Amino acid sequence: MTSVPTSSPVFWIAAALGVSSPLVVLAAAMGSDIGWIGFEPAVGFLTLTLGWWLAVLGTVGGVVVLVLSVRRLRRTWPWLVFSLLIPASMLCGFVWVKARADALPPIHETATDWTQPLGFSHLLRTARGETAWPVSGDPVVSGAVVDIRPAWAVWAGRPVSEINAETCPGARTVPRLVPPEEVVAALEAEGVRVLGVSLWRVEGTQTSAFYGRARDVVVRMEPGSTDLRVVERVGLIDLGDTCGLAARVVARLSG
Repeated sequence: MTSVPTSSPVFWIAAALGVSSPLVVLAAAMGSDIGWIGFEPAVGFLTLTLGWWLAVLGTVGGVVVLVLSVRRLRRTWPWLVFSLLIPASMLCGFVWVKARADALPPIHETATDWTQPLGFSHLLRTARGETAWPVSGDPVVSGAVVDIRPAWAVWAGRPVSEINAETCPGARTVPRLVPPEEVVAALEAEGVRVLGVSLWRVEGTQTSAFYGRARDVVVRMEPGSTDLRVVERVGLIDLGDTCGLAARVVARLSG
């Protein structure tokens, strides 16, 4: 096989293509976080479509570089890092996220008590905005999710209350009236910015570091029980984040 020098455009193009996927995903995440890009185009197009295909093409380009440099890896390993290792890692990440999305229910909220559903105050409803998911008393997974991902057919038409009971056992009622200061401490320990506090109710918002994803939390304290509800503002599926937050807060309040 004819040796191709590392100064060849093939190496430079492969390296540039290899780092393009993480750069696009980072730009989408940060742009959405600061409001320059909407959440849907940032996730749906820039990340899951453009970022995915750039990772695929980058990995293919990296394989070409590996074939061209197989006899001189000591000199070409830096090119392999940029042209193969980085895009292949991105590709594995995409595959993992898509597999996780298929395995989890397409919901965006978790509550510990659906017999008396918690709602948000006017302050928090205003903060959520008109484009956020509506907060209803008995949400149901839309049958339209099947058209988006066939793997979600098992969840279509099912009440979120049933899905929570089946998939999030950690989200349960705390069998005592928790003082508001303990609730505030538990929420703040989980990165929730508390917006309202009373003797019987605490509300707040947790914002992720990327994509500007926000989830709102309300906690209701009553004699003999303390319940909470966590609702994402945007995104069709929360990837288990609302369940995780609810379960961690319950664990803190139960300790």
